Amino acid sequence: MKIGVVGDTHRNCEYLGKVARWLVDKQHIASLYHLGDDYEDVLHLAEEEVEVVQVPGIYHPKYQDGSLPPKVLENVMGVRIMLVHCLEKDITKQDRRVVDIILHGHTHHPKMELADGLFLMNPGHLKGPKDKNIPPSFGLLDIGTKDVTATLFDLSFKQMQSMHLIRSETGLFRG
Repeated sequence: MKIGVVGDTHRNCEYLGKVARWLVDKQHIASLYHLGDDYEDVLHLAEEEVEVVQVPGIYHPKYQDGSLPPKVLENVMGVRIMLVHCLEKDITKQDRRVVDIILHGHTHHPKMELADGLFLMNPGHLKGPKDKNIPPSFGLLDIGTKDVTATLFDLSFKQMQSMHLIRSETGLFRG
């Protein structure tokens, strides 16, 4: 099952739409995960006919008043995935023990790392041509019965980084 991962769109619905169309049409994603900033941006994706799962950014009023949850837990083919906006603010030690993947945003820096069976991914941003001197990027998770492949792409849909992981009962490990 393929899942698109975006974050930090900051009202740039043009970039979000372009990426969502490519993910739906070319990658045939089942879901799109949006990691906050800005929560309402996904309203522009109604024509894409894709399930959207999202969390708000830390400055969203409903995040601040607690009426929107800061994290969402998804179970995809037995892989436990937690979505948050801000890794440092929203993830606890307990969260790290009960999930296989943490998807987060906030920093606008695309990054993938694996530590002790836990995979963390920040897809970067879709805010504009450059933000914090970093070009826009997004991610793709391809979850299989025995493995997970995570890939980061730039806005021209060129692969920037990829990591193949093997699933086990104790987490994910490099394949």
